Amino acid sequence: MAPSTFEELSGRELDAAVARHLFGFEVEERENTKTGAKDAVCRAPGKDWVRVAYYSASMGASLNVQLAIQNRGWKWVDQRPRGSGEVRVVLEHADGRVVEASGPVNEALCRAALKAVVS
Repeated sequence: MAPSTFEELSGRELDAAVARHLFGFEVEERENTKTGAKDAVCRAPGKDWVRVAYYSASMGASLNVQLAIQNRGWKWVDQRPRGSGEVRVVLEHADGRVVEASGPVNEALCRAALKAVVS
């Protein structure tokens, strides 16, 4: 998946991409049998399947994203309002590389993190 494609992801598709690319989990998209909505499950090697965390919607889950990128040498250096509840998140690597993404804060963080690890 090209980094530019991440700007188009949102909701559970974005969460599944984070689980797959940032955390290295095996991911399967599934339909929620109760609601019929698109959902996803994941697992680490040798572990049980669990529902993919709501990285793009939950502050607690997005903290895991922040820790994962920090462990890879990335730092969240800027967040600028863009209007209507959207921000621009900028990440900078220790070697000088920079990535950025826009959207609601947790979504923007997830998109930028994906760009950082896939670029």
